[in-house]
Amino acid sequence: MNGVSATARWTAAARADETRRDDALFTDELAGELAGPEGFARYERYANPGTTEFLAIRTRYLDEVIGRSAALTQVVLVAAGLDTRSVRLGWPSGTVLYELDHADLVDEKEKRLAELGARHACERHAIGTDLTGPWDGPLRAAGWDPSVPTLWIVEGLLFYLPEDDARTLLARLASLSAPGSVLAGDLLSHQSMVSEFTQEGLRRLREDGCPWLWGTDRPEDVLAESGWTVREVKVPGEDGASFGRWPWPPLPRGTEGFPMNFLFTASA
Repeated sequence: MNGVSATARWTAAARADETRRDDALFTDELAGELAGPEGFARYERYANPGTTEFLAIRTRYLDEVIGRSAALTQVVLVAAGLDTRSVRLGWPSGTVLYELDHADLVDEKEKRLAELGARHACERHAIGTDLTGPWDGPLRAAGWDPSVPTLWIVEGLLFYLPEDDARTLLARLASLSAPGSVLAGDLLSHQSMVSEFTQEGLRRLREDGCPWLWGTDRPEDVLAESGWTVREVKVPGEDGASFGRWPWPPLPRGTEGFPMNFLFTASA
């Protein structure tokens, strides 16, 4: 399993840790089994102030976007990782969920879900593909219809891509989207790439073969230039991006020298 796919175990461990809390923002009973010892080791290795909180907030934020987008019965998780929303969320009748990721990760996940007796709450198609290649071909072959509005979820992916590839992916999603489609996900700030507070974590990610490659301090511009109409961009701590979990006031936009993450929702 390559380095970026292995980070899926890290985020699964984070979801398992959140699930154990009395005030959990969500419950993922399969996360611990999917994370395995490697996932929990990475969770400890990459621990940094705010990281655990943000991962929980990001999951809850996107869960709520999905809940608000129930009319969109065609949903695509772009770089699904070890996500188990197909099991743990309630899905409207008729929803079809497509999960895209590296083939080796998809194969491993399908094997483990079968072993764990996972029961999916919607029609689901797991597709192994290269997200920097012609991935929409396998998606269409699985039944995805470009004429139907789609909810795209791009979680924990864009900062692992070079900027050109990230922008190309966002633009490709826009070009494939029927009117009424929605895109939600997260972006990393450029300050997160250069801040003194992130350098040790960035070094460890590089050592493990899964470096963060790109961030932007202008997420609205990136989304608009890629063909999306921005609905909202939030930083942790703001209303709708805190859920009582973020321990600090939200950083003002434009603050230099401090890492920052963005959660966004946009429409086609």
